[in-house]
Amino acid sequence: MSNNEKIETVAINFNKLAEDNLAQGKLDEAYAACLKALNSQPEFAPACKTLGNVFQAKGDIEAAKNYYIKAITIFPDFAEAHSNLGSMYAKQMDWEKAIFYYQKAIYIKPNLTRVYRNLAKVCQCTAKEELATEYTYKALILEPESATAIEHLNIGKKLLELNKIEAAINCYRNAVKINPNLLAGYQNLGELLAKNGELESALIVLHQGIKIDAKNPRCYYLLGEVLQKQGQYKLAISAYSHAIELKPENHLFHKKLGDVWQKMGKLDVAISCYEKAIEINPNLFWGYYSLGNIYTKQQKWDEAIAAYQQAIIINPNFSGVYYNLADAFLHNSQKGEAIIAYLEAVKLRPEHSWFSRHSVLWKHLLKSRLEEVLNLYQDATRKEANSFLCHLNLGEIFTEKGDIKEAIISYKKACYNNTHKFNPAFVENYWDFNNMPSPNFIIIGSQKSGTTSLASYISQHPQVLPAIKKETHFWSFKFHQGIDWYLAHFPPIPKSQNLITGEATPSYLVTDKAPERIYRLLPNIKLLVILRNPVDRAFSQYHHWQRLNWEDRSFEVAINQELEILKTTPKQPQGDRKYWRLSGNYIGRGVYIEFIQKWMAVFSREQFLILRGEDLYQTPDNTMKQVFDFLGLPEHKLAKYKKLNSGSYTPISDLLRQRLSEYFQSHNQRLEEYLGMKFNW
Repeated sequence: MSNNEKIETVAINFNKLAEDNLAQGKLDEAYAACLKALNSQPEFAPACKTLGNVFQAKGDIEAAKNYYIKAITIFPDFAEAHSNLGSMYAKQMDWEKAIFYYQKAIYIKPNLTRVYRNLAKVCQCTAKEELATEYTYKALILEPESATAIEHLNIGKKLLELNKIEAAINCYRNAVKINPNLLAGYQNLGELLAKNGELESALIVLHQGIKIDAKNPRCYYLLGEVLQKQGQYKLAISAYSHAIELKPENHLFHKKLGDVWQKMGKLDVAISCYEKAIEINPNLFWGYYSLGNIYTKQQKWDEAIAAYQQAIIINPNFSGVYYNLADAFLHNSQKGEAIIAYLEAVKLRPEHSWFSRHSVLWKHLLKSRLEEVLNLYQDATRKEANSFLCHLNLGEIFTEKGDIKEAIISYKKACYNNTHKFNPAFVENYWDFNNMPSPNFIIIGSQKSGTTSLASYISQHPQVLPAIKKETHFWSFKFHQGIDWYLAHFPPIPKSQNLITGEATPSYLVTDKAPERIYRLLPNIKLLVILRNPVDRAFSQYHHWQRLNWEDRSFEVAINQELEILKTTPKQPQGDRKYWRLSGNYIGRGVYIEFIQKWMAVFSREQFLILRGEDLYQTPDNTMKQVFDFLGLPEHKLAKYKKLNSGSYTPISDLLRQRLSEYFQSHNQRLEEYLGMKFNW
């Protein structure tokens, strides 16, 4: 052993002796041992730190601080000395320095549980509740058994208030692990797992809660919520009914039960549930709102109007109820009242895509109150210069006014604001309004086959800057506005940048003039087509039309009427011009081969990517890999592939499905042969 090693060993031994004496409360002996350690090796940081502990025990805070500082000076990464120094400043209520040294300690050594707890206390003293909660949580994660189940539960609630979902879930899991009989833990954990989309785990947890207390109504209510999200409506009804048996005076249980009956199409039963909820709580806004929605489905316009008006009395600041009221007025031939209600909705929520939510109401509003709406949005864009949707709505208003120049300015500003929100670096470095934008791809169809989801998944790629709205309808209905109007919807991407842009308008596939129009101006465009089983597509479109109140026939009546019409045009299985002037066209839109052939007569096969809608949801990673390869982009996997713009409804009858399948069978076969790919419909 070298001489230096011998000296260090002596210092270590004396420091160990000092720590032992300190632990026994022998402060003088500890002090003497520290001095011997430092006499042996004056720059021995552990002895300085121990000496600081001795002075701290004696109540001499300044001396303690000095020795902790000396220890840090000798060894800057001495986490424990930083921690102790933080404690000295905390005793003196010098919060800023206390936080500094505590944070330095956990930066050096992130697993110091005691330091996180001390930091939490300091943050509480300085009213930094959010930080206090986060530091307490970190301490609990490091040593979960050091706290009671209730403490985990309470921190979980605070984390939830801060929207720290995963952290709150961890706390609730620890709570029930520490105390397996803690009912509140199972309730909170089950509710949060459900909100986080972890439905199977939520079911397990809630069933555990019910085992603990089979007479707890909240567990059954939460179970109903999970089952409803899973589409297990009969089981959800059973769960909600159990909750009502246990606590019949809870209006929310009745309201939720009504929601399930409504989804199952049992509208009269749903009405009874909502009425019961309102009887219990006469100020239940959502009860009246839901009643209005059911009466709308039943086309009982007077009853719907009365329900919505009562909802407005309770809550006059919810734009959605004015929108639904406007729609009911319109169907009740009360156009003036519809416009007034719709205008109220727009005033309450100018930052919304009103132009796309109900185009009929929007057009009525612009035609009758154009200047008022124009002033409203000009004022909104002055107040919110960085708004995206306000500028976009203003562009739509100028378009309706026929002022295309001002519309283009508004669209460009909307595009700038939207791109800046999601890709500020691009805007700051490359944005130039003088650059001529041009789309690289267009999703041309088909309707109700997954175009909204596909467009969303594409737009989430880091090298995609999408158009300011999914559907421009330029090549179908807005062609007369001019190409400059269309291009204003896209960000101006320089050719030097490896970025692309595009749009998705599913009406293009069935628009006769669209292929030639696009080819003349964008001959090299990449075209994406997503096709769904035409029977399912027709049924989905029908229900979408119903939600928009554009369809008042039953599906069976609508299909039978269309089949009779199509019998008269055997050489045009997609229907003739007379057929396409009617509402619906549920069958004709699904004879894909007739439209695909027209497009491929104009564009080369290599410019198309044809996808099965079913694949997009069953194997999204593989499907999107195809998409990104086609678009010349590197692979990009999303954390979640959320299904957008979908609806839930009672399945189509077997007899009607068979009739439609028989109609489409030969045309599906022609499509497979033409494209050389299997759809298996």
